[in-house]
Amino acid sequence: MKVLYVALHDPHEIDLASGSDYHYLHALEENGFETMVIGPFEGQPVLIERMVAWIYQRTGKRYPKHTLTAAWQASRATTRVVQDWNPDVVLAIHFSPLVFYHGMAPCIFRTDTTYYGLEETCMLYGPLALQLAMWQEKRAFKNCAKVITHSEWSRKMLENIYQMPKTRIEVFPEPSTLPAMIVPEKIDILNSKKLKEPLRLLLVGRNYRRKGVDIAKEVVHKLNQSGTRAELTVCGTQGLSDEYVRFVGPYKKSDPEELVEYANLFQQAHLLIHPALFEPAGIVPGEAAAFGTPTITNDTGGLGTTVMDGVSGIVLPKDSPADAYVKGIIHLIGSPQAYYELCQKTRTRYEQELNWQVAGKRLCEILLKVKEENGAGNEKALLLDQR
Repeated sequence: MKVLYVALHDPHEIDLASGSDYHYLHALEENGFETMVIGPFEGQPVLIERMVAWIYQRTGKRYPKHTLTAAWQASRATTRVVQDWNPDVVLAIHFSPLVFYHGMAPCIFRTDTTYYGLEETCMLYGPLALQLAMWQEKRAFKNCAKVITHSEWSRKMLENIYQMPKTRIEVFPEPSTLPAMIVPEKIDILNSKKLKEPLRLLLVGRNYRRKGVDIAKEVVHKLNQSGTRAELTVCGTQGLSDEYVRFVGPYKKSDPEELVEYANLFQQAHLLIHPALFEPAGIVPGEAAAFGTPTITNDTGGLGTTVMDGVSGIVLPKDSPADAYVKGIIHLIGSPQAYYELCQKTRTRYEQELNWQVAGKRLCEILLKVKEENGAGNEKALLLDQR
């Protein structure tokens, strides 16, 4: 089966975009699909688009970086390759190459959120920019046989806001992007997660505010004030360390030594704390789950799918304050047996859902189904075109 992979970032680089593009491509290759990669596309906006963006940004809002010119260029390039190479399926990691697509091959688009989803929580764009972006998304969705997304939150938005039929949406949780070689085959929960002070909390994220670093710092300070000795390691961003907080990283997954250091953070942590203000899906909870480390988070964006409450962590209500995290943590560690059981269930969920071996097979099943459902129609259309 031939798959045209339309990349958003270079899928040969595991350090880009947390490794998602890399793992999508490798899932196809490891399951025996013949692949061709095009993109990422660096479309240059025309003068009027640059002027509008400059004027718009003066309002304090963002203008969509994915312009109509970029969509036109990417769509034409994709259509030409489809005509020349004749793939069975097109898998796109961004909507731009599908906005003005006119090829014969059926398309599958993967997204963790939409522009509407971003605006609903982050309020970045404003009405004009949002409408322009959503117009492009809707055109792209019409050209898709399937849309893959990673949360029930995103699925509902695709159905209710973008009016996509439920039958054209596929959902599976965002898996870990850790290379399989760094993940232990088995976890000795009682030894690796033994509850002893200080309680080790870990936060992984590049965006200080959006990932809720301030909330996590408040949590660790309040834990210590309440008599629970705890320490917090923040990986991926910079900040001021203190007696309870240290900042490290970021680490490159492509560097063997840095990868080991990064994996050790999850191995050593008792809990991953992820008090994000917004998260479309979330990759790091899956990485933590690989080491049996539960996540405590809140139900924003797709986190309620990535982290299953009581199965792979604790999911608090959206926008929960630091006190709620403190209460949840103290309650959990107050019953060591319940904590160890949660660690074991977290690791089991990684084995069943949150790894790319399982997710890759799910992805390939979707592609094969799309080929089967659209193959006869494509062959008929091709014969008519040849006549």
